[in-house]
Amino acid sequence: MSDTEFYGRLREERLRLELTRERVAELTEVSTRTVRRWETEIPMPLDALITLSRQGYDVQYVCTGQRSANRRGASGLRGTREMPEAYSAEEVDWIVRLRRMKPAERAKAQALLNVLAPKRRRSK
Repeated sequence: MSDTEFYGRLREERLRLELTRERVAELTEVSTRTVRRWETEIPMPLDALITLSRQGYDVQYVCTGQRSANRRGASGLRGTREMPEAYSAEEVDWIVRLRRMKPAERAKAQALLNVLAPKRRRSK
């Protein structure tokens, strides 16, 4: 495998998950320039790759070119790794959009959800 194939697959995974370079930089605590360089010319540290695997990157694919058998890709929706088949298309869309949010946006969405649909208390 050539280095350029690795770099290309790394970029392909970011695009599949609909992540911007800015979001990847935020997740891995590096600059946007560093993310661009990871996708074109310099080796990526293992700890950054592990962080991205938690965001849905198919690390096996990035490293080898072979998709992982542990991924669900049949839904045809981008950025929806391992979504249970019982979820409706609308629910999947909500989850995808939630994953794109920055932490401050998530907090606001959570506060709004708590007002509109408060958690039910369990009966004893």
